[in-house]
Amino acid sequence: MLTKKENLTKNIFLIEIGTEEIPAALLYNIAHSFYINFIKELKLYNIFYESIHWFATPRRLALKIQGIDISEKIIIKNKKGPSIVNAFDKDGRPTNSAQLWARYCGININEAKRLKNNKGEWLFYQKKIKQESAVSLLPKCIEFSLKKICIEKTMRWERTNQKFCRPIRNIVMLLNDDVISSKIFNIPSNNILHNHLSSKEKKIIIKNAKEYPLILLQKEKIIANYNDRKQKIKKILEETVQKVNGTINLNNPLIEEATSSVESPIAFLANFKKKFLKIPKEILIYTIEKLQKCFTICNHKEEVLPYFIFISNISSKKPDQNIIGYEKVMHARLSDTEFFLKKDKKIKLKNYLPYLKNILFYQDLGSLYEKTFRLKFLMEWISQNTNNNIKNAIQAALLSKCDLISDMVYEFPELQGIIGMYYTCMDPEINEEVSIAIKEQYLPSFSGDKLPLSVIGASLSIADKMDTITGMFCINRIPTSNKDPFALRRLSIGILRIIIEKKIILDFKKLIKKSIFLHQKEVNCSKIYNQIIKFFMSRLFYLYEKKGYNIKIIQSVLSCKLTQLIDIHKRIKAISYFRTLSSSKSIITSIKRIHNIIENHNQENLKNINVHLIQEKEEKILLNKINKFIDETKNLFLNQKYKDILIKMHEFKNPINNFFEKVKIYHSNSEIKANRLAILRLIKKTFLKITNFKYLF
Repeated sequence: MLTKKENLTKNIFLIEIGTEEIPAALLYNIAHSFYINFIKELKLYNIFYESIHWFATPRRLALKIQGIDISEKIIIKNKKGPSIVNAFDKDGRPTNSAQLWARYCGININEAKRLKNNKGEWLFYQKKIKQESAVSLLPKCIEFSLKKICIEKTMRWERTNQKFCRPIRNIVMLLNDDVISSKIFNIPSNNILHNHLSSKEKKIIIKNAKEYPLILLQKEKIIANYNDRKQKIKKILEETVQKVNGTINLNNPLIEEATSSVESPIAFLANFKKKFLKIPKEILIYTIEKLQKCFTICNHKEEVLPYFIFISNISSKKPDQNIIGYEKVMHARLSDTEFFLKKDKKIKLKNYLPYLKNILFYQDLGSLYEKTFRLKFLMEWISQNTNNNIKNAIQAALLSKCDLISDMVYEFPELQGIIGMYYTCMDPEINEEVSIAIKEQYLPSFSGDKLPLSVIGASLSIADKMDTITGMFCINRIPTSNKDPFALRRLSIGILRIIIEKKIILDFKKLIKKSIFLHQKEVNCSKIYNQIIKFFMSRLFYLYEKKGYNIKIIQSVLSCKLTQLIDIHKRIKAISYFRTLSSSKSIITSIKRIHNIIENHNQENLKNINVHLIQEKEEKILLNKINKFIDETKNLFLNQKYKDILIKMHEFKNPINNFFEKVKIYHSNSEIKANRLAILRLIKKTFLKITNFKYLF
């Protein structure tokens, strides 16, 4: 029986889930989800604590809760009954509804209290319920937290019907120095920690929760804290690389993978033959890091050195044998790369073009050969509209998919584009700009990825992504709310980012129509176009919302149905600035008033303002002001200087206010009334050229 401790800071709860090896790609997300889910469960049951620390290695998930409150709690449940009017009859006797409510609450009607507020008076009862003890709730919280983790592929083990990413083999649950006796996933809890893979037979007995995770480090050199292990790997990489006076990229995603792959990181330095340095740098790094999961070492000129570092999980008694084994595997892999490169060099990249006829792009969208020629025509159109070098643009399009035929890309698909760049660089007939564009066509490949640097590379990336999106819409492969198998959302964000961030002035709607036309499909082009525009606008909305822009501002600009993304971007930025000004509120209020008046009098149809019908000084001043504003902002609109236009709008504050105060809009003379409405309609129409202000009200 656990004793109740008055000082809650002394209560430490530990849970460690011992598993078989969790895949490196899943570990961080699973551990973090477990941590977040457990916090939610504690909140649900009103279990208070001071702090929670999470731990994760390939063979364990753990949480250590400091200052957990295990005291018994009383929950007060409020039960509201019928109103006093309905609870008692005219003689003061309880009605049937009041008696039924009292019976439901388990009380006598006389025990009920009365709740009174400005809405009336009701019968009311507070029931005190003793909550289940925290000690018995904690195992439930743990099991629910594990089951709520979103895992795409799960496993069953032995004869149990339980599912998790990998089989669970051990459960440790300690509250201070007491084992909480319970079962999770039908596995009984104990105080024996999951050991290192190389020391399965040894038992690590933990006597008190406060010993965790130090006991693992002392007994088996296991660093259970994920971030500590990551820093340890960075440190040993820096120490190891100094042996050859090299440098290493400490922002390499491979560090994250290594952290999720080992419990006791140890770094080993190995080398490969210098002849392999002739392999192009990016291909060499790809082979070492992506295929062999080792770290590349460069000199201070960022040239690759003939060394590599690998992180091991086992402290070998014969480290030299370990290094020799890695070097043999690395030699074999680099030899394969060298062989494929030599084989591919025998044929020029442009000679691969006819072979694209034999590779299907997608069912009903033709071969890669057909896609290549769609890209050719689309690149030609983009170049004409952006003043690119048309010859280089067309050549880049025609060669863009040729490297997919090569042996190198067949063996290493992630090198598509990179291989194309290197093979075209070896052809003196091909411009360097074309080679770079072939490499950059797949950028950005993920959210937050870098964009193409070259103009033709950016254009080719837009064309390639747009062809895929319009093609998929033409054959009704449209993303749904929870499925996007062709990553069309990612492709669309890529297009939008390139055009906006590279400031490419392009009629976006014409680009979509041109791409739809090139597919030559017997479809309702207008319907497809509207679907694609709606899709892109939703992604554009998401993009700006993610950047922190006000939702109302985004809606106000997108509702204008503009055709240039740069134009949209400038308006959103300008209006965001305008909204920060103290005087913007009064201007928007005035526009709202004008909008409401015009909306209620749409039937008034006066084409021109008749100056002879102007009677009041205030309406004359307002008309002169709007005409002057129109003249002064013509060039500002042409140059998309929306910030300056919005600042000039402040000049309308007094004229509009004076107009509403001194001028009677609803004049008895219908012509004067219509004329005054026409002035307001002109103001509304002029301001609508900037944005749809009704979304800002």
